[in-house]
Amino acid sequence: MRRSSALLAVAVALACSRSPAPAGGAGATPPGTAQAPAGPTAAYVSGATTLRREPTDAARVAGPGRKEVPNQLALLQRGEKITVVEAREDWAKVRSSDDREGWLRRSAVLEGDGIAEATVLAVADVFDRPDLLAANARRKIEPGTLLLVVKARPPFSEVNVSSGPNAWVLTERLATGEREVSVAKLAEKARFLARSGKPDEAKQILALARQQFAGVPLVEVLAAELGEPPLPGAVVIPASALAPPPSPSPAPER
Repeated sequence: MRRSSALLAVAVALACSRSPAPAGGAGATPPGTAQAPAGPTAAYVSGATTLRREPTDAARVAGPGRKEVPNQLALLQRGEKITVVEAREDWAKVRSSDDREGWLRRSAVLEGDGIAEATVLAVADVFDRPDLLAANARRKIEPGTLLLVVKARPPFSEVNVSSGPNAWVLTERLATGEREVSVAKLAEKARFLARSGKPDEAKQILALARQQFAGVPLVEVLAAELGEPPLPGAVVIPASALAPPPSPSPAPER
């Protein structure tokens, strides 16, 4: 009798050890169980955009005590580093460099591992694909443009630009020095101010660039864009390194 009971216990133990694993492999989350959210991830702002209290384009939202308050928290510029703490289909909750949390449109957030900052010191050719035969004769990258490098496929790098689709450039054309990239960031802000009808504020950014990054030729590229003469003795990028103005397109045949 005792022998039969022992054999039965062994058989039960073996059956339990052979029970099928949950669908999806060992350790799979049972159906209906919420998955743990991914941790915060580093990202960049891809274009000037508004940081909002709530994920809506509404100008005002309910605040403390249900009193309406402005939805805008801050204006973030292209190239600012942020941390994504929550992602939805159209919106991302982010933390800015001053630890302020708010919402950005996902289209203004550039996420990905290993994104790097760069610029170019002379006009760079653009390629539609990482192949020399895919050169785009109608598109160039101007000196001082702030670039976000998202992928490398030697001898090319894929870069995010402020307007238009991503572009491929020859990696050797990229400048990744801290001072050059810093000037490109300031130039990005100055250009935004100029486009927004604030030329005096744009020139204040130029003054800051001249004060902090004297000797970087890209500073005087920005000065020329803003209609300011170069400083005496300043290092200036030769005109041959700048893109000529585009020629007008021929009128279509009738």
